[in-house]
Amino acid sequence: MKYKLTTALSTVLIASVVLSACGTEKQEAVNEEPKEQVEQTEGSQNTDTVENEEVEAEEVSIEDTITYSEVNTYKQIIDELSKEKEGEAADWNLASTLYADGLKETIVGADDSLDVAISAALEAGANRQLDTVVALQVVDKTTQSYFYKKQKNLQSDVVAALEEGNQEVAELAFTELKYLAEEVLVPTAAKRDSYYSVDMQIQIENGLSIQEAALIQGNVDDLKVYKQMTDKTVYRSYYLAANSYAEKIAAAVQEGGAEKVDLQIKQAEAWGFYQAIKGSLSGGDEEAAAALDTIFDLGQTDPETMNADEVADLFVKTFVGKIIGYHGKVPVAIEEGNITDARVEAMEANVFMKAIELETIERLGEEQAADLMEKGEAWFEAVSNENAEEASSISAEIVEALNQLF
Repeated sequence: MKYKLTTALSTVLIASVVLSACGTEKQEAVNEEPKEQVEQTEGSQNTDTVENEEVEAEEVSIEDTITYSEVNTYKQIIDELSKEKEGEAADWNLASTLYADGLKETIVGADDSLDVAISAALEAGANRQLDTVVALQVVDKTTQSYFYKKQKNLQSDVVAALEEGNQEVAELAFTELKYLAEEVLVPTAAKRDSYYSVDMQIQIENGLSIQEAALIQGNVDDLKVYKQMTDKTVYRSYYLAANSYAEKIAAAVQEGGAEKVDLQIKQAEAWGFYQAIKGSLSGGDEEAAAALDTIFDLGQTDPETMNADEVADLFVKTFVGKIIGYHGKVPVAIEEGNITDARVEAMEANVFMKAIELETIERLGEEQAADLMEKGEAWFEAVSNENAEEASSISAEIVEALNQLF
């Protein structure tokens, strides 16, 4: 049996997340990609040491890691709660216990606002104060938002360990990263690949392969640069996930006959995915990012009023703001002689530009969109070659085109 969404409860649920996130998410927007400044140690370049430590690293099983435990706990929770989608009664007390014992502590440590949402949804689902499938989706997608943050932390751990010359620790962290990608991040991207006919799964897997090559070589600089391919493609999958639900809701409303609760389920899924990236997007356009959070908010927006075009416009505005921001940072880094930082920021800008490629095609046409991506590649090459004049010229053309998107 399904219960209708209690508006007052959902307002408390989502409002509490927003309030508790004010400090955490704002800081993430400012410091999204802290640049590691420690110089690469000689030890990480020692081929014999690398080979020996690789053998030792293989002795540590993925089953012994926190990441494995967290993913396993997540799967158990979702398997149990998914019974609600089949009309069966889930054991919400079991799900709450699993969460408390296996995920809560690390989620609180990463972002306590996510814990507020998950804990409230578990309680509301157990008490039947919230539609149980809506509650399931809040738990599922908000936990996936945590796993995006977990991915970023593992990326940083790999870089930090390699900078310290600890190949074994770096490789173990990377093993955890690959496991998390395989079990959670790639399946999420694959679903959006199917919906949008894009290839994020391949991009994530290629990014991990390039990162692994840099790790084996002990090349910290390349690792910093190419981790952006993986990270920002995962980021894109969360953006497209949220955007797709807005499109599905709008289409269902237009067709007519959709149950309100079914629209709310999709809205909850969009909201949960959006939590992973909203702080970062605020760095591109704070007002637009806040507007998206309100639109996806179960307590503030009736899904029947959701406008998919408005959602798309707001996303484009935030992404363009971030991309142009990186174009401002790159010349400064080049001038200061921080070429690795410049390459990292240029790569971030390009992968973010790839993220909104579908909107670019829609608004500028396929030819101009392809030209824009080619210019992005040329810009990155100019930055990597420390050709400041050429990089500046290409950058100006890219920014001009981006400003035509809205």
